[in-house]
Amino acid sequence: MNLISRRQGRRQRAVASFAIGALALTALGAGALPASAHDGVDHPPGTEEPGTTPPVTTPGDTAAALDWSNYEKVLLTKNVGEPIDLAVMPDSKVLHTARNGDVRLTDPATGVTKVVNTIPVYANSEDGLQTVALDPDFEENNWVYLVYSPIDADGDGAVDTPVGNAPNSLPAGADESYWDQWVGVNRLSRFTWNGSSLDLASEQTILDVEVQRGQCCHVGADIDFDADGNLYLSTGDNTPASTPGANGFAPNNDAPGMNPGFDSRRGAGNTNDLRGKILRIHVEQDGSYTIPEGNLFAPGTELTRPEIFVMGVRNPFRIEVDPETNSLSWGDYGPDATKAVAATAGRGPMGFVEWNVVSLDDPHNAGWPYVHADNFAYNDWDFATATPGAFFDPENLVNESRWNTGLTELPAARAATLYYGDNPGDQPWDELVNFGTGSGQGPMGGPVYHYDESNPSTTKLPQHWDGKAFMGEFSQDYIAAFTVDWDSFDVTAIEDFFPNAAAAANGQTGHDNPMDMEIGPDGSMYVLDYGDGFFRANPDAGLYRIDYVAGNKSPQARYTATPRSSSTAPLTVQFDASGSTDPEGGALTYEWDFDGDGTFDATGVTTSYTYTTIANYTARLRVSDPQGKFSLTSQTISVGNQAPEIQVEFPGNGAFFDWGQAVPFKVTTTDAEDGTATDCTKVAWTYGLGHDEHAHPEVSGTGCTGSFRTDPNSPEHGPGALLYGAVVITYTDKGANGLPPATGEATIRLNPKTQEAEHAIQRQGVVNYADSAASGGNAIRGLGAGDFLKYDPVNFSGIDGAVVRANGGGQVQLRWGAADAAPFATATIPGGSGWQDVSITFDAPEGTGALFVTSADELAVDSIKMVGNGVGDVTPPTVTHTLAPAAPAGVGGVYNVPVRFALQPVDNGALQSVQYSRDNGATWTTLTANQQYAATFSTNGVYDLRYRATDAGGNVSQVGSVSFTIDLDAPNEPTVDSRTLVTLGSPRATYGAPGDVVVAVTGEGGVPTGEVVLSVGTTEVGRGTLDAEGKATITLPQDLPVGTHTLRATYGADEVFKTSAGTGRLIVSQARSTTEVVVAPNPVKPAVAATATISVESSTGIAPSGTATVTVRRNGAVVATVSGTLNAEGDVAVTLPKLSTVGTYQVQAAYDGSTGVAKSTATASLTVQK
Repeated sequence: MNLISRRQGRRQRAVASFAIGALALTALGAGALPASAHDGVDHPPGTEEPGTTPPVTTPGDTAAALDWSNYEKVLLTKNVGEPIDLAVMPDSKVLHTARNGDVRLTDPATGVTKVVNTIPVYANSEDGLQTVALDPDFEENNWVYLVYSPIDADGDGAVDTPVGNAPNSLPAGADESYWDQWVGVNRLSRFTWNGSSLDLASEQTILDVEVQRGQCCHVGADIDFDADGNLYLSTGDNTPASTPGANGFAPNNDAPGMNPGFDSRRGAGNTNDLRGKILRIHVEQDGSYTIPEGNLFAPGTELTRPEIFVMGVRNPFRIEVDPETNSLSWGDYGPDATKAVAATAGRGPMGFVEWNVVSLDDPHNAGWPYVHADNFAYNDWDFATATPGAFFDPENLVNESRWNTGLTELPAARAATLYYGDNPGDQPWDELVNFGTGSGQGPMGGPVYHYDESNPSTTKLPQHWDGKAFMGEFSQDYIAAFTVDWDSFDVTAIEDFFPNAAAAANGQTGHDNPMDMEIGPDGSMYVLDYGDGFFRANPDAGLYRIDYVAGNKSPQARYTATPRSSSTAPLTVQFDASGSTDPEGGALTYEWDFDGDGTFDATGVTTSYTYTTIANYTARLRVSDPQGKFSLTSQTISVGNQAPEIQVEFPGNGAFFDWGQAVPFKVTTTDAEDGTATDCTKVAWTYGLGHDEHAHPEVSGTGCTGSFRTDPNSPEHGPGALLYGAVVITYTDKGANGLPPATGEATIRLNPKTQEAEHAIQRQGVVNYADSAASGGNAIRGLGAGDFLKYDPVNFSGIDGAVVRANGGGQVQLRWGAADAAPFATATIPGGSGWQDVSITFDAPEGTGALFVTSADELAVDSIKMVGNGVGDVTPPTVTHTLAPAAPAGVGGVYNVPVRFALQPVDNGALQSVQYSRDNGATWTTLTANQQYAATFSTNGVYDLRYRATDAGGNVSQVGSVSFTIDLDAPNEPTVDSRTLVTLGSPRATYGAPGDVVVAVTGEGGVPTGEVVLSVGTTEVGRGTLDAEGKATITLPQDLPVGTHTLRATYGADEVFKTSAGTGRLIVSQARSTTEVVVAPNPVKPAVAATATISVESSTGIAPSGTATVTVRRNGAVVATVSGTLNAEGDVAVTLPKLSTVGTYQVQAAYDGSTGVAKSTATASLTVQK
């Protein structure tokens, strides 16, 4: 935002404030960090700082304006955190934000940078603290505006959304209400500035933009104001480039079950949604807002939001409102399909980006996600079936998304002002791809400069830049200036502003991923460079000011301090400023302020100082040249607390993986004060998708172990895109000796296994060219003697070979550490046309280093694909179970209380799901980590459970099982031991009269109750109920067989006493028997049969069984023998044979005996007479 161009009436007041503020040197405080100073108007108007020579030209002299030796880029501070946005204050102090919620204030006049506020933010992907802006009437009302993602938007004390990432699709059994838990807001608020910090208690919440969290990307979130005080807020479409099925084209995926975040039409294409828009509102005194006239939809229009000024934008990360030209401009990002892919896919244009400028009287639809760039149309792709539909008509756009809550028929799309792609020829203005040195595209909207001759600043940009709009190119490291016809809003010329090559030639720092730009009240350009690296405080990030000065330039203050921290006092630090330079090579003077009190304590290029008291100190260096120009820099010296060191045990930096795999990690730390005991809750990590020169933070978490889950849809950025994994790990110690905690950091890069030749970080002697047959649509050629491709960092853990894809005939060597090192592997490429895939195996070098690919044969190389597991997780988790209670308490081995079933999964990385099934795996229920992977069952039934765990890499454990029964009505199993005693009346008994057994059961503390069972072997022979004394008398059965028996009495337990058993020994002998026989009729006539009736009795009264044999004799000789079986009473009637001889016969009845009754006989006589 260009503060001084807000309203013409405010310009002189702003300049006056600037002059006064720059002259007032404020006291230095603890916590100052690297900064630099400049002359600005540190002198009365009309004079210059000593040594400063204003350019001897007329105000509009183009030659002087384009003489880059007339510019210098002054470092104000390196202390910017992960830099996001800046706002230059009227006194030229600078407020700047970092994504983690820090608000910093840099004072160029003193070299002090402080974190003045920290806003609690939800940090996932690109969410966090975004923009900072000053109210147009800041000098009167002190309002400062911020956009941030609150953790607890509704103030109920609970975190609004889950940690981590939302799944791509609905979990089994869930309905669409599942996605509600991921809904959060990005908040526009304002706070009052109290002179040194924001008063957080003064917050006025102005506007909440509802967003889908747990996914990447596109927040937008820039602010500016017009001449009427209307506020403009940009918002991103809140949709990831890696949407499944997008493949580098429009992400309009509303297939059934898919995450609604994958459909950009729900936001950018929705007239009733604030995402993917540029909003225009007027903030009132109480923080509420009204709708100014002239927005895209009038208030009250059905299915629309009246705040919308521009709809259909993707990620307008930086916007600029310029009242003097009545314009709104912004840069907007596009998807990533390459030209080669777009030519054959039939789905729409290649991945263009845009810069737009329109009138403040021109609300419109920019067309995303239906058209892009010059209204190039996308195909209405059916993501559910992966089939094409018709191409969208820019004049007749229709939103048919199932997530659409707005109008179906949309305003016609407006083509972009400028657009550009990857290479020359892709766009009307090739300067947009020729100026830079990086890869990819990253347009950042910038200020419109207005030259003010009355501004007394001697460093203001010259008149040549008057009325020109600036754009920063984040990915290609340049700043462009556009000449715009402010009547037609057409761009008529493009210039490269302060090119990096010119900056380097003049000993100046070049542009390094410019994140934000603003013209200050001094007319200088303030630039916030993000630096190389992602979601971290990059070493090359910084806040700079570009001044227009001729002749003598400011020296560059640099110094080392050794050591910079200690655990105890005293600490002696050696300071060395020999790294400081002067562009003109003049002799420098060095002044040291060791304790940040504003007084310089020593001089000289080297010095030392002993700190005797525990504290954090700001050590400042001021370096001056012979003409009196100077610069300041500072570092923090910590006496009492050293920052921790982080060791990433695995994976190695530069290791290889496949998209969709999870990469396990392990982190340890050492801290001088805390030791090696790591508080894993303070180990924070972020995994992001690296793409060209930027990255999209995708997943954040905490912990010493886990895994970085890579997205299988990441290649949907488009074939040929330069993609990789980027990881930042931080650890914050406990603080020590009363000093605040310190933070250490580590970064690693993860490489996909396929490495395109054109993506080598350094390519010497080769030419990139397009080839539709190449794996990424591009390749290199001309790899010959002295040439090389360099890949760095590389780590071959888990890699044992590669497939080299090349053509031309010859050899490709792989070398480690240097282009002339001995090759550790060689691929021989056969001659012939077309790409040849050659597989090689090798013993890979250990550790992390640089891979060089060479050849002496002028080959073309497409790619190198690594072979092996790499560091992706291919090991499934293991899982065991526990039940609580551990054992059932109910009688019969059942649980008579609810049962807590818990799983204990173990994985080398991170778990994705832990589940159980009650229907033998037909359906699965997911258990949550915060409930310790447990479920409680509290209803009666038989539970036959299966369980499994799946890790973040998709590896599934073996399925375990457990079964148990719940009967809540079952009595408890007894807990007190009992003793059962068997007492016999006599150890011997006669068959038929075994007698009684007395069973006595005893137990400590009471009398057992219940039944006892008496058995012989497995046969129950009796049971009885215990009486009040715990005894039971059991009569043995009469038919207890003859023999020796072990009688076992078993007590069946009650609610108190456990079961027990006792035994007794009983010998049963045979009973005696008595036999009687009666013959009738007697006498009997010859040839008439008589009957012998036999009765047998036992001595114990039990009826004998068996047979009786009757023998008939006459005169000692056996005449006949007959037998019969005793009936139940022991009797049998036997018919004797007919005897024809008269006489007397002897009839003998013999009982044959049985197991239990002995034998016996009886005799009778029978007379046969006529």
